Amino acid sequence: MPEIGFWDYTCPRNGSLERYTQEDWDCLLDDMAAGGFNSLVLCVKWLTTGYRSRLSWLDQEPACSAITSDNAVIHHALRGARQRGLRTWLLVVATIFPAGIFDLPGGSPYGWIPEFTVYDLDTPGLNERLAQLFGEIVDLFGAEADGLVVELEFCDGESPHRIPIYNDWAARNNRPDFASIKAIRLEPRAYPYTHWRDFTTARRVETLKFIEDIVRGKGYNGDLASIIEIDNQPTAILGNVNLPMLAEQLPHWAVVTYDSIYDRRRNRLAAMDFCIQQPRSLGLKTCYLTRGVMTFPIPPDLPPTTLEEQWRMSLEDTKAFSPDVLWFMGADCRLDGLVCSDVLLPAWGCEDGRTARLRLMRMAKQILQY
Repeated sequence: MPEIGFWDYTCPRNGSLERYTQEDWDCLLDDMAAGGFNSLVLCVKWLTTGYRSRLSWLDQEPACSAITSDNAVIHHALRGARQRGLRTWLLVVATIFPAGIFDLPGGSPYGWIPEFTVYDLDTPGLNERLAQLFGEIVDLFGAEADGLVVELEFCDGESPHRIPIYNDWAARNNRPDFASIKAIRLEPRAYPYTHWRDFTTARRVETLKFIEDIVRGKGYNGDLASIIEIDNQPTAILGNVNLPMLAEQLPHWAVVTYDSIYDRRRNRLAAMDFCIQQPRSLGLKTCYLTRGVMTFPIPPDLPPTTLEEQWRMSLEDTKAFSPDVLWFMGADCRLDGLVCSDVLLPAWGCEDGRTARLRLMRMAKQILQY
């Protein structure tokens, strides 16, 4: 593997690194270097905010060590990673914010956590705020980051204000209008979602180009990547991005792919086709994200599993299908968070977060033989 490492969060409610001290970071980075991991993705803006911001519409949780240290912990982590030979990436989730604080009109509740709001890419005023958000993050941390990952999760939904925008796009691209695509005949074998997917892919491309202009205008010259999502359901996998369109418009952007349920037992081969084979066949640099030290729940229809079972399958698939980059989500479990929980970790077969990550890195060396 040319690049392999952890993907993790300084953001409150995640449960992993949000209260890390500089000493905790030194331990993690030393473990990574000794274990052969050479890449770190650090999310500083998730559903919550994991850095000290001067933007009034971002949350600032006092218990978050990055915020209380005025970002000193993040600078220590990024510099320390580079000193140990790791590539560093920043991750920014740009479409989900705490309800009430981020006061743009529209939006919809974020699935199972309604205190957060999801905004589509045509939300009035969103681009202006994205310019401020990415400008601030690049100003603060860009000199210490080799790459930037942009996540536009759930940006593709239907909203009344998007209908005329879609209809204009449809007229220019010889596609049916909104009323036509809403008149859906239910047929599981041929669900007609492709026109809306192509429209939202076009909007996604425009937004990523806008963000690229912002960060390049700030003098940031690092690598760029964006997450493309899939939905892994029983007997079916759907991709929410038109990959050939994305590859044609943004060939220099890498893509980050992941199995939406983080359980390699369902549709294992099809998930590898969607996550690795298809983007690589189009010439896109492909970064595969999978479960690390992470207790995010599996679907209730699947039997229990362990972290080691999931790691082994991910590593075997990596060896077989060769993504350009492999990232494991979660390097620790310190709190009872939404993604990483120290309370739930024993049920996944590990007594604590550090023990888990050391086991993972040993297994990676054994299977990938680096």
